[in-house]
Amino acid sequence: MTGEDTSAVDAVKTLFDEGQYGECLSALNTMATTAHSALTLKIQQNMVLCQYLVKDSEYDLEWLLDHLYTIEGKMKKEGEDESCDEVERSVLLYNTALVLYQSKHFDKALEILKKLFKLIEPLEEVLAYKICFLLVECYLCTYHTDDAAMVLYYLDKQFSGAKEPLLSEMHKARMHQYKTRLYAQQKCLKACKREIKNVLTVSGTTASSLFLKSEFEYLRSNFKKSCKLLNSSPKTCPSKEHIPTLYYNNFGCMHFKMRKYNLGALYLSQALEANSKAVKSLPKGNTSAVYSVNHYYQLLYNYGILLLHTGQPNAAFNCLTEAASVYTRNPRLWLRIAECAIGACKEKKAASPPSTHSSTVKCIVGSGTYRKTILNTGFQQKSLRTSASLLNDGPTPSLTYAVLCLNNALDLLPPGAESVKCLPAAPVKNPSGLRASVLCNLAYVWLELGDPLQAIQPAQALIELGTAPVDLRLLGCIYAAEANILLDKTFEATSCLSPELVDRIKQSSAATAKQDTGSVTVTGKDLKEITGTIILNNVAVQCIKRDLNKAKRILVQYLSTLGNEEPPLQATMLLVYIELRQGNTENALSILKQQQGG
Repeated sequence: MTGEDTSAVDAVKTLFDEGQYGECLSALNTMATTAHSALTLKIQQNMVLCQYLVKDSEYDLEWLLDHLYTIEGKMKKEGEDESCDEVERSVLLYNTALVLYQSKHFDKALEILKKLFKLIEPLEEVLAYKICFLLVECYLCTYHTDDAAMVLYYLDKQFSGAKEPLLSEMHKARMHQYKTRLYAQQKCLKACKREIKNVLTVSGTTASSLFLKSEFEYLRSNFKKSCKLLNSSPKTCPSKEHIPTLYYNNFGCMHFKMRKYNLGALYLSQALEANSKAVKSLPKGNTSAVYSVNHYYQLLYNYGILLLHTGQPNAAFNCLTEAASVYTRNPRLWLRIAECAIGACKEKKAASPPSTHSSTVKCIVGSGTYRKTILNTGFQQKSLRTSASLLNDGPTPSLTYAVLCLNNALDLLPPGAESVKCLPAAPVKNPSGLRASVLCNLAYVWLELGDPLQAIQPAQALIELGTAPVDLRLLGCIYAAEANILLDKTFEATSCLSPELVDRIKQSSAATAKQDTGSVTVTGKDLKEITGTIILNNVAVQCIKRDLNKAKRILVQYLSTLGNEEPPLQATMLLVYIELRQGNTENALSILKQQQGG
């Protein structure tokens, strides 16, 4: 370039840096008429940026991205003639990655930034600095902590001695903030505490530093101090984040951890309102600001989880299905949607008018020697649904839609995977527990739909999943046995409920829990209830096989372990049935009178 061209470029750069995009666009139009052909595409790139950034612009991020891709295509054609290479296109590629990051397409942005990072050495220092930090930001947003640590290590070596003092200070502050976020994601609390001190020393008590310190206290389960830090935070932030939205969201998450779900849901509803106000307050056409401020789907995800825990499955279903339109590859989200559908069906069933009759006795007919007691046999009847009807169900909180959600979750959980992405949340490491929950729910739903043939496969897979929690594997035994009984496979049902299998599952799960401290813990009460159900189902199978003596022996032994506890309804019904089949009518009537309280 000539000296005249250089001065013109400097003048345009000054206008751009000062935010005078209209004047900058006019100057670029003038330059385009006289510029050398090698500068034409660079000028076009800057003109596109100014057209997007100018006040009251009618263009959005999609328009900007399309034009950047078009210019990149032209540069590639020139690159074939060796007049343009990857280094020459680095500014354009960085701008494209930045637009993708702002529109929250982090994976696509990472593809570009990884290529640029391989070419980082010959680039200008300022551009290299920007590429590295955008790469770290994308890695942290997608929870690639090891990759983020690698780039931060490179930055420590390369940019700690930056030539410009201002760049060096800015680099230092951002480095400490990124390291704090990295250590928080890795749960390295000692290193995180050290970096927070550095952040407060360099940046002072800004909103960003106090939010980081609040997150650190949250990870330590020091919720009182975390709340105090949030309350002392400034109401504005240089990064243009909307503080009220983040404030209410963080409070909601803290109350979720404290098991105060209703209060947490209240804070999340306020966060959604604050987010809506923040988006509406932005000037029209400023889509990049909308993307940076708008956290609607993350908030909706959190709100749906809290609503599910507050016992509002229908409201939670609406929130989570909308969030699933963005986070389609989150298996845990599909599981939660299925749980909402199951909860909604249970709620609907519970809302039906309660029966005024006894749960065991349907009615008493006749009198005197002809007086007879008619037992209720319909307390476990289910309406049958065929699997073909699944195709007709839309996104409604039904059991058939739950099956579709659970199958989606299974497809996203490949067997043997060490880690599974669950954006917007952190990835699930060792997802065998998550897979076990999906299989357990799937077996249950198929049984509820009256399709035992479909229920056997997930139930059997759950039993064989050695790394699964003990309670879920035992539930798999119950569901597999019930499915086999409905299919008249009494031998297979007996093997599913055998004491040997139950003991083997308990022993293997206990050994797994010792090796992996992250396994799901089961309370003694839950385990006792599940084991009791297995025993009662085993008694029912023996009755079907007409081995009444063995059935009675197992049942009496089980009832003796209850002590003063009230026996389950199933145990009472089984005992009455055995007494009647053995001809002990008086004993059966005595048990029924005792169960009815008289």
